[in-house]
Amino acid sequence: MAKITHAEGNLRSDDRSRVAELMARIVDGDEAAFFMLVSEFDSRVAYIVRQFVIDMGRRDILADEDELSGLVTDAWLVIRERAGGWSADGAMPWRWAHLAIRHRVSEAVGHRTTPLMEDDGVEEAAWSPTGDCEDLVLTRLRCGDPRLALMLTTLKANLSGRDYLVVVEYLQQQSFGDPSPSHTVGRLYRVKPDNVRQIYHRARKRLRKLAADDPELESLRGFWWLAA
Repeated sequence: MAKITHAEGNLRSDDRSRVAELMARIVDGDEAAFFMLVSEFDSRVAYIVRQFVIDMGRRDILADEDELSGLVTDAWLVIRERAGGWSADGAMPWRWAHLAIRHRVSEAVGHRTTPLMEDDGVEEAAWSPTGDCEDLVLTRLRCGDPRLALMLTTLKANLSGRDYLVVVEYLQQQSFGDPSPSHTVGRLYRVKPDNVRQIYHRARKRLRKLAADDPELESLRGFWWLAA
């Protein structure tokens, strides 16, 4: 693997076409293309893995370059395993496969539940994502939004398990800049894009009505997702 820089960096305008070319070759069985993809875009995957490790409360791994590099290698293998399902019209492969990558990282390192000591001796409580935050792979900031937490809890209580995951993944792909999230989500959950859009819009309509009728959901009225 290329040296880990732990910085995602900025994507150049020609990066997408290069990634699309290499991914197509990988699907065709070109091993050299896989190693080219790793060499050219390793820092992007390393950045995502590093964020997952931090969110899982395993900052100790950041100091172990060998272990961290191993996790990045695992993440790349996830991308290669799923290369056939990726579309050049969607998010970049490492963003598209973020849930599978996170699951692989979680299997390898687990979640630390005890506080960690920083180098300066100041104790920092480890953050272990649970519930909806874990499902969404959200950052601490977004998980700290009480209205977002209420929205997710309400959705989970009023949708089927599959529909909830479809809506959550749709939101994730939108946040990654996917120009066609319905197609990306459809491939992930084997649902037609038209049905994905129906599930998404029905869920928003249902939550909007619940917020209007239930005083306990009053804080959701005007929330960005319902107002969109």
